[in-house]
Amino acid sequence: MKTIVVFNQKGGVGKTSTVINMMSELSLRHKKVLAIDLDAQCNLTSFCGFKYSKYSVVDWLLSDKLKLDFVVCNTKYGDLIPADERLHMEMLKFASMPAFVIRIKNLLVNLKEYDYVVIDCPPTVNQLTAAALVAADYVLIPTETEFFSAAGIEMIAQTIEQIKPLNPALKVLGVLIVKYQANRTLTRAIEQKLNATIKKYLDCDLLKTKIRFTVDVPAAQASGLSVKDYKTKSNSAVDYAEFVEEIWQIIK
Repeated sequence: MKTIVVFNQKGGVGKTSTVINMMSELSLRHKKVLAIDLDAQCNLTSFCGFKYSKYSVVDWLLSDKLKLDFVVCNTKYGDLIPADERLHMEMLKFASMPAFVIRIKNLLVNLKEYDYVVIDCPPTVNQLTAAALVAADYVLIPTETEFFSAAGIEMIAQTIEQIKPLNPALKVLGVLIVKYQANRTLTRAIEQKLNATIKKYLDCDLLKTKIRFTVDVPAAQASGLSVKDYKTKSNSAVDYAEFVEEIWQIIK
């Protein structure tokens, strides 16, 4: 089992879209996937159609007796541990739990039935993102070719370095450019700056695959579908398939 954390401290960079379409593509490859929603905005949970669930990731994190079967919801693209809005309010409880930073790692350690665990993190550094990174084999960083993206990479690198003593095996799977518009004047310049920043601070490269900007991505989300299920020949659908193939080869 491989655990992949999808993380960026900046909001609106396609983390949840990336998780959704990763789940879809991995399920098409007959891989069993568990997604964990750690974002109090609950976008992944809402996409999967679980606005209100009896149990959520909050209960899973706080209880030593709650079995995973009671928390997991089945979706068309894999299993999900849903979030709820209590994540905002329970931070003090998480902070007061001894060794909460290894909580997710300990909860996942005995899972054998999944090929991949994909964790959708909030756009901030808190107890949840720290615990997710400690539990991860890989961190995937979606970003845009925007002015502030390169500056954000340095902050992400600092966060990962702080986690490394607790998880020396953590690897950066790659940096994925989303909402890519090759015809924009500034795109190439920002892409070059991003690449230089990534090599300097993360010691890796941009992933070769870029997710082209299309209106199909938000339209698919509104329909509760992956981009491929919404429009098979969409540029974004093609790109997500190539992206999952690329990271699959890296992991293999």
